[in-house]
Amino acid sequence: MTIKQLFLLLLRNKYWIVLLPISVAFLIFTLTKTLPQRFQSSTIIFTNPTSNKGVNDGGAVRMDFYTSNNLFDNLTLLLKSRETVQAASLKLLALHLIQKEPSDAVFSAKNFDSINLHLTEALRKELVVPDDLEKTYTSIVDHLRQYPESPIEYMLREHPHYSIQEILNNMSVARKASSDMMEVSFQADDAAVCFYTLKFISEAFIARYARMKELENVNSIRYFEDQLVIAQSKLRVAESDLKDFMTENRILNYYEQGKYLDIAKLEHEQDEERATRLMTGTKANLDKLEALFANFEIRQTVIQKISKLQDEIVARNKQLTALKINRNNGQSTEVIEKEIDAFQKEIEEESQKLFNGSMSYEGLQRQETLDEWLKLKIQYEEQVQAIAVMQKRKEYLQEKTDEFAPLGAELKRLEREVTVNESQYLSILHGLNMAYLQKYDLEMTSSQKLVDEPFFPKKPLPSKKLVLVVGGLFGSGFFVIAMIIISFFLDSTIQSASKAKKLTDLPVAGGWINESNTSKGLQLDALRTRLITQISNYLNRYSKADQKPTILVVYSLMAGEGKTFLISKLIPELIAERKSVIYFGPRDPNRAQELPCETHFIDPKNDLFEKDNQVWTKRFAESQHDRIILELPAFQDHHINYTLINQADVLVMVLDSERTWSEANRTALDSLKQAVQIPHLILLNRMKEEELEEISGEMPKKRSFFRKQIKKLVS
Repeated sequence: MTIKQLFLLLLRNKYWIVLLPISVAFLIFTLTKTLPQRFQSSTIIFTNPTSNKGVNDGGAVRMDFYTSNNLFDNLTLLLKSRETVQAASLKLLALHLIQKEPSDAVFSAKNFDSINLHLTEALRKELVVPDDLEKTYTSIVDHLRQYPESPIEYMLREHPHYSIQEILNNMSVARKASSDMMEVSFQADDAAVCFYTLKFISEAFIARYARMKELENVNSIRYFEDQLVIAQSKLRVAESDLKDFMTENRILNYYEQGKYLDIAKLEHEQDEERATRLMTGTKANLDKLEALFANFEIRQTVIQKISKLQDEIVARNKQLTALKINRNNGQSTEVIEKEIDAFQKEIEEESQKLFNGSMSYEGLQRQETLDEWLKLKIQYEEQVQAIAVMQKRKEYLQEKTDEFAPLGAELKRLEREVTVNESQYLSILHGLNMAYLQKYDLEMTSSQKLVDEPFFPKKPLPSKKLVLVVGGLFGSGFFVIAMIIISFFLDSTIQSASKAKKLTDLPVAGGWINESNTSKGLQLDALRTRLITQISNYLNRYSKADQKPTILVVYSLMAGEGKTFLISKLIPELIAERKSVIYFGPRDPNRAQELPCETHFIDPKNDLFEKDNQVWTKRFAESQHDRIILELPAFQDHHINYTLINQADVLVMVLDSERTWSEANRTALDSLKQAVQIPHLILLNRMKEEELEEISGEMPKKRSFFRKQIKKLVS
């Protein structure tokens, strides 16, 4: 939709756009004339959300955007809860019941009399404790609890001042920006009712919130005390298990003992490596010295004896080493040492015999060689024995390591268990202390405070009558405009030339205005002349100068499209162009006047389907007229002679732009287009002025300068 189309659409429906909103505004004004005055009071409550401290976090405030919103949602729901509102409503009723006479400061006379409609005098005397608001309130609560179907329950449900739902409908709760303040406002048709209802709601809310916090704190203390006993028992069991484990495995300091074992094992490995190197060198020297005695039998005998003596020495040395390790008495060791000395002297004597007749080794004296061999031999045997002792020591250290290593994991587990239970115990103990602190804090102060007390409203609220009237006026106006625009898009009529071309896929030769619905100032004569001239010029494109006649077939899919009307307008224009015209068509009893040309009426059922169309072929061939106009009846009600149609020069379909284009029309037209081999055009009838401008240009009419500028703007 273009701006021009929108403007013209709204202009065409200007009366609906203006009159309907005015009617709605007048109706709203009439209905709101008797609206009662409304009074409003408000109060601001300091909610103190930072008092929401965890009892096990050291009092640290856990407050972020979501936590803050959640807290205020909870407070709002508590403030609007049924119990809070009911408590305020019953207290308001108690206040009114103890009044002996009406007073504008408490209860107006009109509302004072309304109580008698619901409560009998006997019930009123039963409930009221004179001049005592709290006792009267308690009496009402007890009565309602004892008799759930009493008149008080009805008042809580239906009365305009005591109804819980009415109070909720007239109460609003809002957070003041991002502060800790919460504003509560209330409206009523009575200033005193407004003030006292809000006052009692605030008091009931603060009292309920304090009770809830106190109950939460008592539950927290009881919980922490129970958990403290459990945690203490678990800690003692863990400490006892650790003590028993260290006693059983004789652990003084596991980490120092383990460190000592690692150092001892490392030093032992280093000593063993040094001893092995020394033994290897000593063995090599012995092998060289013993090579001197390989070829002497005497020497072999002596060597065997010496070897036996050495074995004896080795045996005695083992005994001596064992005695030293076991720390036996010194007398036994002295005997063994004497035996060793005796064996050594005997070895020296045998060695002397061996080397007395031998050659020296590498230039050494025989005695020196023997001494050196004996020395190396003894040294070698000592080194062998030392390595054997080291092996036993190594096995001992390994056994101790294997025995000590698994103890570390178990010890670590027990220590960790003690640490976890200790941390849990301390955490619970800390939470218990914080719960007690919070209890004392709640006993001393309240976290909810009234920053602004409810005030008694002296002036009623401004009337919303003007807002309602203006809102109804513009709202209904926008609604009407929206419905007009929606109806435009939902309109399935043909309307314009572009839409007709889109629906039929045929070119539009021209159009004719709906003469029964024209605007003031439109120059119809000039417009008719322009339109018929335009149609005639378009059809002349299909006439051939060297051929007579030009045959024009006019039809419509449905009856009443305006074929005869447009032909009656077209024939005079053709005659004015000095062209002779002959017309063939069905007789129309509604024709206003005879056509100004040769006219032949035909019977659609008989004349249109002559054998082989010979008559029509002869007529067309023998005619001396410039134009032959053949009007066919509506295709919806008659058969179609495709052979006759294809003898024409141009086929023209007349369409009523105000009718709906259906799927049946599309099917019929598609079937016709497949059989037709001549040019096929459309003439639109009964078009609106704004749609006709698409074909013929600007409508000929008188316009003011202002309207010309507007048209230029939207065009």
